[in-house]
Amino acid sequence: MTNKFHPLKILLFHSFLVILIPQQIAWSQNNLNLQTNDPSNFPSVPRGYEPEPFNEGNAQHLNDYRLDFGDSINVSVARFPEFSFSGTLDAQGNVVVPILGRISLRGLTTEEVENKISFELGNRFLREPPQVLAVLTGQRPFNLTVIGEVVRPGYYTVSDGIPMSSLLNLAGGTTNKADMRSIIVRRRLADDSLIEEKLDLYRPLIEGAGEPRIRLQPGDTIVVSALEVGEDQDYDRALIARTNIPQPLIRVRVVAPTGAAGVTLRNINIPNGSSFLDAVALLPEFIPLITNNEVTLMRFDPELGKVVTQSLNVRQTIETGDMAQNLPLREDDVIVVSRTLLGRILGGIRIITQPIRDIFGFTNFIQDAIDGRIFDNNRNNNNIRF
Repeated sequence: MTNKFHPLKILLFHSFLVILIPQQIAWSQNNLNLQTNDPSNFPSVPRGYEPEPFNEGNAQHLNDYRLDFGDSINVSVARFPEFSFSGTLDAQGNVVVPILGRISLRGLTTEEVENKISFELGNRFLREPPQVLAVLTGQRPFNLTVIGEVVRPGYYTVSDGIPMSSLLNLAGGTTNKADMRSIIVRRRLADDSLIEEKLDLYRPLIEGAGEPRIRLQPGDTIVVSALEVGEDQDYDRALIARTNIPQPLIRVRVVAPTGAAGVTLRNINIPNGSSFLDAVALLPEFIPLITNNEVTLMRFDPELGKVVTQSLNVRQTIETGDMAQNLPLREDDVIVVSRTLLGRILGGIRIITQPIRDIFGFTNFIQDAIDGRIFDNNRNNNNIRF
């Protein structure tokens, strides 16, 4: 006597697995203490961390679109139009299918929807699984997180298919410290596993190639890595500054004497990628000394870990066309007019008890000097007022 599996027994065994497997998965998750989707739980990118580079040809798992609440689909069943339907996934991820009733499509790709409906129809109503075609007809907006070296990190609502460069623009653009070679995409899958891939937007700009295409998904976290100290030898900051990816405007400060009365601090916003002469052209007429005196550019150098200076001569730069002095400016650069004023500032750096360790310390020092919190006028017999 041959053994035959009764369809009812197969169905009961399948139901047993459906009940058992989620319990096993839940037990594993509790014991592994996996992270939630809260972006605050994600660690920052450690130094030397290298996730898998993004490859469009081998990144199907990142580019597959998975259905969820608000998505609309159209399903056609060949030779059986009575089973064809159009619908929108409800809050539970379900959709009503003719005769089959309400089924869940949440987390499935259109190909997986085709396989699921074909299997259900062939198993319950038809002699064999029919040919099914599923088409996404309406896509939901979704939320994702952008953190790292962008002007406005936070949560953003976007539409499917948004390019990475457009998303970075929504976040205000990348900062001067961003490494466009390392844009990390973090995604948590349906089984609660976490995948990461690194997107390089710098190389296509250098080579004149198209932007890498990656399909962002709900809940993704985009991390714009910082340019590490010592890793910028082959990194063209000037080129990146002229593109539409970084922040469109940068702030430069000009410190200049105002006659015998004191000192003025003026913040000017200039287009990213501007040079020293571009900033000079935007200065008001009440700073005439800048064209007659040697001025100094002050900048905090993270690689050296200290404030560096370079003397600049406006007249010489214009008359001789010496572009070596026409330096590209960066966010929070400081232009100091008057050597006397420069000496006072450098003297203040030497006497402060807490050394300047980063760009924030540098900008705070300049502001404190102008506000009078670094030097005491009454104790110093001079005409320069901070």
